[in-house]
Amino acid sequence: MRRRRLPLHLASLFLLLATIAGSAQAQEEHPFRASLFYGLGGADSDEGGSWDNGTYQLGFSWVSDYNVLVGMRVGQLGFDEGPGGRVDADLTYATIGGEYLFNEGYYTSGVYFGLGYYGLDEGELPLSERDDSIGLALGLTGDFAITKRFSILVELSGHYTELENVDLMAMGHVGVAFHF
Repeated sequence: MRRRRLPLHLASLFLLLATIAGSAQAQEEHPFRASLFYGLGGADSDEGGSWDNGTYQLGFSWVSDYNVLVGMRVGQLGFDEGPGGRVDADLTYATIGGEYLFNEGYYTSGVYFGLGYYGLDEGELPLSERDDSIGLALGLTGDFAITKRFSILVELSGHYTELENVDLMAMGHVGVAFHF
């Protein structure tokens, strides 16, 4: 029952943050950004970690203040041989946080910090259970504009969780963004 309430809590937080963003939206031409990423990542587990696992991520952010974005990221990291001996286990995550932007001339860089929910499924081990945890995310971004509405995004992120077999994770993503 605890897992069923998490989407409701995230949705409530999302709506609260969306109402806060209203003042800065009037000043920006395109205050919202939707993004789609693909990349590689891995985890530092007790048994050692592999850093070449496929990952994808969806993002949505909006302007909150001058050079500040508030956003959500949801994604999945697929382990071929996962933590705790799990085969074909997937780690799903959802983070919400703030991103501070720096205009570098031909691109915009950013630093973000967020709070997240992380869930590692059981994979192919029949006796294991799903492992859930709250964690922290810290990342660096680069937004390279192609047009006023489209850009290429690059993101490196580190995640800290209290999952049973996973403490630290790292991911690198490349993707596209639509500004509206």
